[in-house]
Amino acid sequence: MKIPGRARRGAAEQPVEARTGRSARPGKRTRRFLGLMVVVGAVAAFTRPGRSISRIIARRLDARVEGFAEPESATYAHVIAPALRRFYGGVANDAAAEIQARGRQRRPTIVDVGCGTGELVVAISRKLRDARIVGIDTSADMLLWAGRHETTDGRVRFVAADVARLPFPDESVDLIVSTLSLHHWPDPAAAFAEVARVLSPGGVALVYDLRLLALDSKEMAKAAEGAGLDPSDIVREPVRGGLLSRLFVRFRLEGAFGDGDFYD
Repeated sequence: MKIPGRARRGAAEQPVEARTGRSARPGKRTRRFLGLMVVVGAVAAFTRPGRSISRIIARRLDARVEGFAEPESATYAHVIAPALRRFYGGVANDAAAEIQARGRQRRPTIVDVGCGTGELVVAISRKLRDARIVGIDTSADMLLWAGRHETTDGRVRFVAADVARLPFPDESVDLIVSTLSLHHWPDPAAAFAEVARVLSPGGVALVYDLRLLALDSKEMAKAAEGAGLDPSDIVREPVRGGLLSRLFVRFRLEGAFGDGDFYD
């Protein structure tokens, strides 16, 4: 894929497998996990009985695999990301709609928390060609994959950072988006406190997660209170789309309105 201003990286243009020394072929453990998640997801999404049991099983499976972070980055890039391409496209449409609906007097800044291999950042960059987009992740291997999409003009970049310690000034980010990383946040309260801190006046955070793994109402209320927010500040919303969307849920957090320069 070509993005205006994409960096020429020389050695970095080698396949990531060559730089990491890891095979792109998923291991038996990962294939088994993916198969189990499909079965569990189908049971939970399309039948009423067994949802609570499916939720428990899914969380235990996810904890055992540890989220495809470092040793499974190639698996994520070659198996998970392509499977989620349509989902990422829908999220990018949502992000563009939020920015366009609000109007702006300056170039918007967007942050993807838990960007993984960077596919969502690329999808958003195609929708909002004047936006500055920063992908953050704690996995060095994921960022190796994501770095292929950086641009020389700084419009698209990736940095190592934790959601509980965002490297941005107060009220400096217009849109925060996150997909499938919320259930990996060690301290959701600290994370949402940071998200609220960096959101610009009138900005918004859209946090998507798998329905089976996402925080339930009580867990989210506790996280909101720990972040110094009212539980009603974080709104649980359905994800629009086809059958795939039924596997996901979205949480919305609006930035405080003030005298920012983002809105007309």
